[in-house]
Amino acid sequence: MNKKSPFLTKLKLSLFVLFTGFTLQANASLSSTSTHQVKARIVAKAATAEQIQQNAKQKSAKVKANQSETTNSEKSGSQKVNQVYRQWVGTRYRLGGTSTAGIDCSAFVQKTMSGAFNVHLPRSTAEQRHSGRSISKSDLQPGDLVFFRKNNHVGVYIGGGKFVHASTSQGVTTSSLSESYWARTYTQSRRVL
Repeated sequence: MNKKSPFLTKLKLSLFVLFTGFTLQANASLSSTSTHQVKARIVAKAATAEQIQQNAKQKSAKVKANQSETTNSEKSGSQKVNQVYRQWVGTRYRLGGTSTAGIDCSAFVQKTMSGAFNVHLPRSTAEQRHSGRSISKSDLQPGDLVFFRKNNHVGVYIGGGKFVHASTSQGVTTSSLSESYWARTYTQSRRVL
């Protein structure tokens, strides 16, 4: 294949493509001067059954590694949140409170995210509801924020359908997203990590 191309600069190109069981390799030398010719060499060969099987095993191993990595990051995120939660569990609810003498939901979330992930959130639920990015309930991961009662209550998701929060009736506690009250009043989820 001989063509002259005054617009292209000198370039070495190697391309390796595996497509429908064939390997395609091409080398080209391109020049901006009309005195050089473009050269291309294409060699095609069929992939062996062993190569195909090895490629499938490698892809399977990568998928398993990614799944394991996700599970480990979920565990570590959950463990980090639970470590902070254990310091606060049982603390009574107090509107505007920020200490172990009493804490409200947004202060608990602020302290949990700071202690577990070194993420600094605004103090109020009204501001926290805009932090990070919106995610669907089905995409929740440990460390995500969950909002209820038209964004007037917030907690931190810990995995397994559960979240930690400062409840007005129970103080700092763990609740389930599937409990009728929380399922009914759920508003949104946000990822700030």
